[in-house]
Amino acid sequence: MYKVVLGKDAARTLEKLPVKMQRRIISALGRLSANPLKGKRLRGGLEGLFSLRIGEMRVVYEIDSARQAIVVHGIGSRGDIYKK
Repeated sequence: MYKVVLGKDAARTLEKLPVKMQRRIISALGRLSANPLKGKRLRGGLEGLFSLRIGEMRVVYEIDSARQAIVVHGIGSRGDIYKK
């Protein structure tokens, strides 16, 4: 199992979301820790990152195999998250 590490921006965004969406995202991250390759591999300027869809929200993360960690870089809506 990989551990999940939230970056500052991701943690701040998660705190601002409604409680119901927070729970959905936390639950999805728990499942992701067992299978980090579940997300979609991103291309272009975001190469090396993955995206996990949770309803209309996306979680952008990186897999750090050396530390056995999933580093979450961003959480946001589909229209906004890839612009960061």
